[in-house]
Formats: sequence, structure tokens, C-alpha cells
Amino acid sequence: MDIQSDGYRIGELLVQEGLLSEKQLQEAVAKQYKKTSYSPLGEVCVQMRFISKAQLNDILKKYRKRLNLGTLLVQMGLISQEEIEDALELQKTEGKKLGRILIEQGYITESNLVNTLSIQLGIPKMIPAPGLIDPVVLKGVSKAFLQKNECLPAFRDGDSITIIMSDPLSEETIRSMEHVFKCRVEPAIAGSEDILKGIKVVFDDLRMMDSSTYRPTSSQKNVMICDAQKSDGSQDSIEDVLNFIISSAIMENASDIHIEPLENMLRVRYRIDGMLQHKTDLPSFIAPNLVSRLKALCGLDIANRRKHQDGRIAARIMNKGFDLRISTYSSINGESLSIRILPNQNKLMDIEMLGYSPYVLSLYKRVLSIPAGIILITGPSNSGKTTTLYASLKYLNNMDKKIVTVEDPIEYTINGVIQGQISEKSGLVYKNFIKSSLRQDPDVIMIGEIRDLSSAEAVVETALSGHKVLTSFHTDDTSSALLRLHKIGIETFLISSTVISVLSQRLVRTLCPNCKEPYVPGEEVLASFDSISPINLDEHEFYTSRGCLDCNNLGYKGRTAICEIMIVNNEIRDAILNRQPTAQIRAVARQSGGLLSMREDGFYKATKGLTSLEEIIRMASYNDGDSLLRRSSEEIVALSEMEH
Repeated sequence: MDIQSDGYRIGELLVQEGLLSEKQLQEAVAKQYKKTSYSPLGEVCVQMRFISKAQLNDILKKYRKRLNLGTLLVQMGLISQEEIEDALELQKTEGKKLGRILIEQGYITESNLVNTLSIQLGIPKMIPAPGLIDPVVLKGVSKAFLQKNECLPAFRDGDSITIIMSDPLSEETIRSMEHVFKCRVEPAIAGSEDILKGIKVVFDDLRMMDSSTYRPTSSQKNVMICDAQKSDGSQDSIEDVLNFIISSAIMENASDIHIEPLENMLRVRYRIDGMLQHKTDLPSFIAPNLVSRLKALCGLDIANRRKHQDGRIAARIMNKGFDLRISTYSSINGESLSIRILPNQNKLMDIEMLGYSPYVLSLYKRVLSIPAGIILITGPSNSGKTTTLYASLKYLNNMDKKIVTVEDPIEYTINGVIQGQISEKSGLVYKNFIKSSLRQDPDVIMIGEIRDLSSAEAVVETALSGHKVLTSFHTDDTSSALLRLHKIGIETFLISSTVISVLSQRLVRTLCPNCKEPYVPGEEVLASFDSISPINLDEHEFYTSRGCLDCNNLGYKGRTAICEIMIVNNEIRDAILNRQPTAQIRAVARQSGGLLSMREDGFYKATKGLTSLEEIIRMASYNDGDSLLRRSSEEIVALSEMEH
């Protein structure tokens, strides 16, 4: 493949689409020749501002079937022209697929190749696993034939069939598949090793060669939906897909599953340790049946596809109980599904297991011992507020106290705690519920969340009656929680007289213990911690991670909390009553209350090798007012390890 022929093939497409004029094409080719090292013509056109990067990607995506793999990889900048020419020479002698040679020579990783082609060209990325393979399509197909071509048929819909391929751009393989199956081929992509392993599992382990009548029995299934009687037992392949998606999410410790309809595919992503990870794609034609099956299990309205709906399923997955919260959202391409996974566990976390520093933990325990007042747990969604609330209830739960909760919904059940469920349809709203709970003679009341003025007023009234109230609130940090209470309509004198503490937190990923290693952070990273000065690098050791099989090459595994706790003292009460701005209240808390910011708490955890400074920067918001009171890195560590 010479540079000129490669250049004009891309150039002709750009001219054909009206993105380049003939004159601009000649100018781009001339500049390409003048460069000392090869640059793809598409990239040259982007550099010369004839087209945008997005326009180039759109062209590559549109004409992917008319371009060979080498051309595309060069145009995408993943490999050089010299590397592709070397690989083509090796292909002549070894007879292997081009992608395999590029991987073996170390020019590109298989994962990089799969992800890039999927994202850049819009080719579905599909896992070749038994749960995602319809066994009917494999009847009469030779295992050796599939191994030779590194492909695995997955789903059939009328006159088209989805086939998972290691090289979805191979016209020869696509023609062979069309000849065998007598229909149009829709290619999907996966790594060759994954495909070969999938072929082995499907043919050898499950023996699905004669599988038109094969279906796993209920004892073989990983997922047992407790509301399965609502299903009519049809559409077994859809049930297998759901089985795979849900059980895989549980095995990978995902907190959420997102099944999202795109223009030409159905995308499945898992939220693991707070980060969305692409799991697999599915053919778009199965979306209606998949959504309908899940909605039927939840008892939702199957016929109404324009209404956003919520439901839940009690499920037993791998002999463990789970509560699956289902949310449907009507979008332009169909209904999007979000599934929250909640374990039905009675073994709740102790507050010592939340990851708090000795300083925060000792302060928080002291706050929990105060007999009356409001304790606010704040943070955005998925910051661990509910876990902290339940851990707090577990800490307080003993024979000397009566604890009553008002929740929507009840996430976990706690033996010995009277838990109430809000039901607006039945008229059981926050205010009525709380009024009734006070007649139960409680010592502690937990109100799941402050959502509006009505629930905020109910929380304040409960605290004014002499009760201890634990609740959560959506705010960025401790001081902004006080301001937001005022903004939604609570008077400052009520805030100052009822709120005793605010705990704000985030969840950060912890470094993988298997692959973390010491490193020296750069000046730009250290500059983000400007409230900590000076930072003595000789006294502290920081870590990063390179990624390994144990952490799926992410470098992180698991999460812990970083937080800041504000104890409302007299100085802070005066600032609230005087309606001081948030920055002033925060400055008072740092000066008189010993407030350590979330970034400072994260810095301390980074010195202990639990997480990285980069992860703290990603999760903890910057507050420029914190730099008005600077502490040295030694002071931060000493304060964090001090117990009150």
C-alpha cells in the first residue's frame, strides 16, 4: 500500500462527499509529500482545517466497508505507514489475518483494536458468550469453519444475521457468511481470542450443535426472578440475554446496569466503582422484546412506550437475594433502561468500615452521641449517603433506644428498627408520616432525604421537638448545605438552632493492591492542593497503578469515602444568623471548628496508598477559599490521625 494510493482513496471520498474541493485535495497531497514522516491524508486535511476531526470520523464510519483495515488504522493514527507496510509483508509469508499480525508484532493491542473500531466506526462490540448466542443459528454450522474464520453467529432477524467477527471489515469473510446463511450479514466485533474461546464454550461445554430444543433448566440458571409467574415462558433467547446481563453485572460488582438504544445498536454498560464501563452491544431488533420482558416482570405497562415508568423486581442471583430497581426512559431511539442493583443483606456496614480517617470517625461518633438535633449527610447521587445513614442506625441501634425511619424507598431492613415506607398514592407523605412517627415515642428518627420545603420543614419540626434526626441532602459540601436549607425556605434561626453537624462525602476509587507502585506526582497535580503548603515529598510516598488482570487493567479496584465534617459551634451559628455567605461560614468552620476539606482528607488517604492524587482531583471539587488557611502536609496527616 503506497502513500499515494492510500491518500487518493481517502481523498476521493472526501471530494465525493463535498467536504473537499479538487484544489484542496491537491494541496493536502502536496503537503503530505513534503512532511519528513508519513501522516495520513485525512489527518493532513484536519491539520490544514479543510475538514474537522468529526467529519473525518463520519466519513470513515460511512465508508468502512470500502476501506481495508490497514488504511483505517493508519487514518485513525493508531499505527504508522511503516508499521502497516511491515505487517503486510509478513502477511504474505505467514498467511495470517492482518489484525493478528499487528497484535503479535506489538503495534497495537487487541483491546485497543476492538474498542477503536467499535467506537470510531460504529461497529457493535459484542461478547461471544453463550448467554448472548442464540443456539438456533448455530444448527448445521461447522465448528472448524467458524474457528478458521474467527467468527461466531449470534442473532438472526428475518433476512439478516448478526455475526461476531475478529475482522468485521473482511469482505471475504462476510461473503462466506452470506453464502452459508443465505442472508445479509451485520458484523459485530470482538477479539479473536475471545471468539475462539466462545466457540469452544458453545460447542464443547454446552454442546449446542443440536440445540434447537436445548434450554437450561431453572436449576442451571443464574437468575431466578421472583415475579417470573408474570412471564408467559416464551422468548427464551431474550430470557437468556437478561440472565447474562444481570448475572454478569453481579459478578463484576456493578451497582447499575444501563441498557441504552442507539441508532443502530443496543448498548449495555455497567457502573463499577462509580465509573461506567462498556460491557457489550446487542442488535437493535431485540430491544422491544427485551424491554417488554423486563416491564412485564415489574408489572409495568408494556403497551405505553412513551411514558417514563419505574418498577422493581425481587431476584435471586447465584443464591443471593437482590432487589432490582427498574427505570424506563422514553428516548428518540426507543426506551432506555436503568437497573439499580441492591443486595438484600442484613449484614450492614459498621461505621468503622466506611473508610473515614481517625479524625472524622471520632468526631462523627461524638456527634451521634448528642441526644437531639439534625445530622445532615450530604453529597451528590452515588456518594454513599444511604450507606452512611444505615451504618449510623446500626451504630445507634440498641435496647436503650427506639429508632423509627421514614423512607422512600426502604433500601435495607434492620432488625430492631421500625421502618416506614412513604406512599404518596395512599396519602402517606413525609409530613403525615413524621407526625405519626412522633407518637411512637422515638429517640432517633431517620428521614431518608430532604427533597423540598415540605420535607425540610418536617425535619426541622421533629428536631425542635427534642429528637435526634438523621437525614440526607443533595449539596456539594458542608457549608453549602446550610445555605441551601435557607434557600428552600427554612429561616436562619431555625437552621442555627437545630442543625448540629453536616457530613459531606464522596466515593473515590482505591488503587489496585496488586499493581500499585510508588511515584512522584508532578507539579501540576500538587498545585491542585493549594490549601496544603508546603508539601514535603520527602515525608510522604504517593502511589499510582499500571493496571493488571486483577483490576481489568483499570488500576483501581473498590471504593472508599473521602469526607469533611462540620460541627456547628457558636461561631458558625452566629455566621448563619447574620446570613453570612457560604465562603465566610466555611472560613469560620476552618478557623474555629478545625474543618478539614474533602481534598485534604483525600490527600491524607493518598499518603497512605489507598488512592491516587489524580482520583482525588477528579472527585473532590475545588474551593478557592480553603487556601486562605493553609496547613502543611505534615499538619494534614497529623490532624487526620488525631482522635477527639
